[in-house]
Amino acid sequence: MKRNFFKSLVKLSWLAVAVLATITSCKDDDDGGTPPILVEDGFYVVGAGTAVTELSTDGMMQVTRNEVTQTDRSELLELYIAVEGGSGGFNIVEVSGQTQKTYGPGADFDVVAEADRNIDEPKVDFWRGSYEETTDKFVVPEDGLYHVVIDTELGIAVVAPVEWGVIGGATPGGWSNSTPLPMKGAFDLNTITFEAAEVTLLENEYKFRYSDGWKIILDAEYDNGTATAGLKVNTNFGGTLDALVPGGANIANATYAIYKISMTWTLGEGTTAAVTYVRDGEPLPEYPTELYMVGNALNNVDGDSDGTPDGWQWALTDFPMIPVHSHPELFWKIVWLDGAGEFKFAPQRDWIGDFGKDGDPVDGVFAKGTANVPVPVAGSGYYMVVVDLENETIEVNPPTIYGIGDAFGGWDAKKPEYMFTVDNVNKVIKFENVLTATELRMYAGATTLACDWWQAEFMVLEGVIEFRGTGNDQARVAVTAGQDISLDFINLTGTIN
Repeated sequence: MKRNFFKSLVKLSWLAVAVLATITSCKDDDDGGTPPILVEDGFYVVGAGTAVTELSTDGMMQVTRNEVTQTDRSELLELYIAVEGGSGGFNIVEVSGQTQKTYGPGADFDVVAEADRNIDEPKVDFWRGSYEETTDKFVVPEDGLYHVVIDTELGIAVVAPVEWGVIGGATPGGWSNSTPLPMKGAFDLNTITFEAAEVTLLENEYKFRYSDGWKIILDAEYDNGTATAGLKVNTNFGGTLDALVPGGANIANATYAIYKISMTWTLGEGTTAAVTYVRDGEPLPEYPTELYMVGNALNNVDGDSDGTPDGWQWALTDFPMIPVHSHPELFWKIVWLDGAGEFKFAPQRDWIGDFGKDGDPVDGVFAKGTANVPVPVAGSGYYMVVVDLENETIEVNPPTIYGIGDAFGGWDAKKPEYMFTVDNVNKVIKFENVLTATELRMYAGATTLACDWWQAEFMVLEGVIEFRGTGNDQARVAVTAGQDISLDFINLTGTIN
């Protein structure tokens, strides 16, 4: 009995407390007290032009990455949100305990002129400038999805229209041009889908980016405490389809086919992506007829001051590889490489179907993959580069050029005494003292260049190095006993004297 009485007493005590709390709460309301703010501290997008018309977690801005360091910056906040065009607009509200501050555009907040945009910024009008404490609203001219960004340390705001696309070596536009994902259906403040019903994807990589931009610059000179300055926000997503990350790693496409690709934004949930198989793609040629090199190993100078070495820009780089006669799977090139650089390949002078290496080399031979190919530790100099598309290998080794025929003493292939000497100091490859006055024959050799000597032959014709490639027998050039041969593969010139 005693224990039951105690239980009853406790229940009655709690009931009394609850009633008292209710009475107190009603009294506060009757006295006109301020209701508590029921959201956590932070910054929120709120406005009549959005679906978030009062403080809500749906409008809470989230910490994002500084694109320069690709690490989270606590002061850099973003939110993707649908906004109606016109005067409704929105404000950014800061909540700190029971205190609220309302922010709007500063005096210098304005559209960024096309001439003032960085080459990697969106190709559509967007707005950037300061934000300040005011009830003036951020407004946009058209209905759409927008990327709202602020940096609370620098007091900078960005509002950018979001028009999603897919880009990468797997896509029809390669890494040069986005394949658009048009908005599907009518504009909606709660959910928007961007979708292309049929996109052909190669076995390669891709990412998502909006409005043909990679980033938006908030402060190009901001000191990150590292060797690299700048504060920028990503305008692209990578990582994985299940976990998109701003500025994340490229996404691999494993199977060549036609896909439906969509990006869906939902209020309060963010953006998701889907790549859905539609059907097999049309049969591709087994091997490309052309192959090109690109990279800062070929030219590490930023001649047009756009922040990218010229060697990585297709418009400024023309390094075709040499096809091998009767071996459509093989390409080779002797090229001067800068020691600190890297390079890749593509079947045209564009970022479509590009590839590089995978893993570490074995005796100078890499497996074909997606990573940039580094110059060997030996540093700057001439290298023989061979791509074998059948065995999926890339060889990068010191060049080996041989003479063959009576001018050198016989017709045995790859004899050491018939091999040219590489002179990296003077940037030439040479053979001194031809033995016999007769016709000149010479060719390239390498471990993975598995072909007959004549299938990788070349000649010096009127001072120019000409490659046989897939063509017929070349014109003959006579040499005299005792003459020297000097080959400049940088300028593709040669001398015989």
